[in-house]
Amino acid sequence: MAGYGGKKHVMKDERQWLLPGLAGKTAVVTGGANGIGKQICRTLGRMGMNVGIIDIDEDKGQKTLDEFETASLSAAFCRGDVTNEKSMERCFERIHSHFGGLDVLVNNAGTSRNIPFEELDLTDWNAVLSVNLKGAFICSKTAVPYMMKQKKGSIIMISSGSALTGSGGSACYAASKGGLNSLVRALSRELAPKGIRVNGVAPRSIEGDLLNKVYTAEQLKRMQKKIPLGRMGTYEDVANVVSFLASELSAFLTGETILLDGGRTFGA
Repeated sequence: MAGYGGKKHVMKDERQWLLPGLAGKTAVVTGGANGIGKQICRTLGRMGMNVGIIDIDEDKGQKTLDEFETASLSAAFCRGDVTNEKSMERCFERIHSHFGGLDVLVNNAGTSRNIPFEELDLTDWNAVLSVNLKGAFICSKTAVPYMMKQKKGSIIMISSGSALTGSGGSACYAASKGGLNSLVRALSRELAPKGIRVNGVAPRSIEGDLLNKVYTAEQLKRMQKKIPLGRMGTYEDVANVVSFLASELSAFLTGETILLDGGRTFGA
């Protein structure tokens, strides 16, 4: 298994207070070698979790694994394509075998196309929907049997404020994220009796590569002025909410997608 490594995490007592229910547990994060996904992996690792990083980019995945091991974080990497069922079955089985469990799944892998609707073709539409929505379906479908065996688990979808506003890239991106929000609600109803919670995070106005590809520096300055909290969001902001949803602090929360936007969408 390319890049696979890492020892099972031994938790230090002084860190156990951070968030209940995370120490020694295992999380799988798709798209975990870049951007928000990488920060989610890092934050969960600092919370004492064993983190299985899945990413299609083997070079970045190996680099991320090396960084985490240097920081004494418990991590393992598997190169995989979230749109390929066999690929995900292989990665999940190896991560589960390596760490001895699978407690949290973060469906973070995603892609976008910044294309006006009149120029958007079926190839681009299918490419975005395949990664963002089909990928979340395949990974959730693969993770659920492991969680059912232990009668407990948490699935977290990384959605987007675009699902509400329709902005932020293109129609295919907004549609895929809207589909994720609906998937959260549907799965939460089906899986709650099995002890599995399903929630989402919908970031908006988060500093990083995605916004930089879509907006100019001047547009980003104007965007920030519209945010009631007076700043752009960060990858850390997203990772902190994911950690809350993964932890026992959210034990009675399921079927919700949290809009993380500094108050911009519904602000005055």
